[in-house]
Amino acid sequence: MRSQFLTCLLALAHSATAQLPPTVDSNARVTKLATLPRESYTIDQPFTEGATRDPATGDVYFVDQNSNKILKWTVATNQLSVFMHPAGYSNGMTFDKSGKLIACADERNQLWEISTNVTKSIPYPQPLNPNVGDRGRSGNIVLPEYNVIMDGKYNGKLLGGPNDVWAMPDNSLYFTDPFWSRRWWANGRRAEQEVNTVYRLSPDRKTLTRALPNFLTSDGRAGSPNGIIGSPDGKTLYVAAFQGPGNGGGETYAYDVGANGVLSNRRRWAQFGSDGMTMDNQGNMYMCAPVSQSGITVVSIATGQKVGFIPVPEQPANLAFGGVDQSTLYITAKTGFYSIPTKVKGAHLVK
Repeated sequence: MRSQFLTCLLALAHSATAQLPPTVDSNARVTKLATLPRESYTIDQPFTEGATRDPATGDVYFVDQNSNKILKWTVATNQLSVFMHPAGYSNGMTFDKSGKLIACADERNQLWEISTNVTKSIPYPQPLNPNVGDRGRSGNIVLPEYNVIMDGKYNGKLLGGPNDVWAMPDNSLYFTDPFWSRRWWANGRRAEQEVNTVYRLSPDRKTLTRALPNFLTSDGRAGSPNGIIGSPDGKTLYVAAFQGPGNGGGETYAYDVGANGVLSNRRRWAQFGSDGMTMDNQGNMYMCAPVSQSGITVVSIATGQKVGFIPVPEQPANLAFGGVDQSTLYITAKTGFYSIPTKVKGAHLVK
């Protein structure tokens, strides 16, 4: 009986390691670094998202969106701290080439440019919906200095809600704009844009354009773009959606990036979608795909085919290669923040 039990355990262990990608050692396991607390102002439960790497330090920034916080993981000390609260219910984030943290400030559909080393005393930001989450208060608060670089509107109408953002080599920004109703929005808000699609903010931050006139699935249905990332050379942009034909796992599309940021030559790159995504320097994409088992799906960029899977105890929403040498994969997943060592490095300084 004991031998049968041990055999079963060994079989389970083998099945867990056999699916790991070749970029991760067979003995490596995901480690939980933190469980985010439920604060008095947290809406429902903590929800971690938006992981990105500070190229100057290797530190990892991410959000607990439901608690209206941006957090910072300091790699030198392995410590987690609150970087910004309130934080506009920020969602996806990245760093631009000037070293500023770019955040999808979902509360008012804006993009913010945030300093990581300068603070400023400002009047306490008052919430759009004071009946949930942060209630607001009088007086001033010291926050990281930030500028609103996109005011939340296109052609005079509210955007759906910037979800994920990517900075290109020319410092232009692409962001996805689905419409998913949020409890921190004003009551009764409805969609004002006729499509959910991808937008581009010019390098000088002055011109907002629709990068795609619409965003359709391969079977012609209106989709909602989610995760977004570009290739290191800036020539290809990848956009994921949870909608798609078949089992409903979504799709991910690739586009050529031309002069002035024009997107063309759309093709279905992978037959499943993703929330956040990142790349390694060996030609693989790491995706928070909606699959039956919670974890990270690793895909060959050349083929769009799965090459491995990293199990995570909670369903991931975003991820980034962090640390000074950029070889540790950091993962945001529901209430948790996780990491796993790898045998590769991130393809981007910020992801």
